[in-house]
Amino acid sequence: MKKALNIAFIILGIASLIFIGIMIFIGTAMGYNAENYDFSKPQMSKTDTITTKRMLFVFHTEIAKPIMVYELFITDNDSITKYSYRNLENEGKHMEFSYHKVSKQLTFAFDKFILSDNVNYQNKEIHKSNFGIYILKDPYDDATGPLLFNPEYGVLGIGNSYGPEFVYLPNSNLELTKDVINELYK
Repeated sequence: MKKALNIAFIILGIASLIFIGIMIFIGTAMGYNAENYDFSKPQMSKTDTITTKRMLFVFHTEIAKPIMVYELFITDNDSITKYSYRNLENEGKHMEFSYHKVSKQLTFAFDKFILSDNVNYQNKEIHKSNFGIYILKDPYDDATGPLLFNPEYGVLGIGNSYGPEFVYLPNSNLELTKDVINELYK
C-alpha cells in the first residue's frame, strides 16, 4: 500500500511538472512581452488610418504612360503599417505594401525588402523626410526593386530592370519623376 502511494505521488509530481512546462510554453509562444507592458493604462491594439491622393507615373520608356490617380490608405497598428494603393478606375491595378516596424522590412507581394546602406534621398517638394532605398532581401533575376520608401509617405518609387518603373507623387509634377527614377538606379 505504501509503495502504491509513493508511485502515485511520483506520477502526480511528474504530471504537475509537465503541466507547468506546457503553461510556460504556451505563455512564451504567445509572444507577450511583459517588459514593455505599461501597467498604468489598459493596452488596446491601436489602429489609425490615413487617406491621401497619389499620382502614379508608369515608365515603360522615358515618357510616363499612363498617369493614374490613386488613393493611398495607410493603416497603422502596433507592429505593422500597411500601405494600400487603390486605383480609382481599375481594381486590378491596386498595390499593397507592408512595413514591419521592428525588423524595418518592407513587403511587396511575396518579396521582402531591406534598407540598403546607400545614401537616403530627399526632396522637400515631395516630402519633408528622407526616403530610404530598399533592396530585395533575397535577390533573383527578374525581381522588382529597388524601392524608395519612408514610413510617413509610403512608396515613392519602384524600380524594375525587366519592366516599367513606377513613381507615386502627391501631385502631377512630371519633372520630379526624372529625379526619382535617377535616384533609384544610383
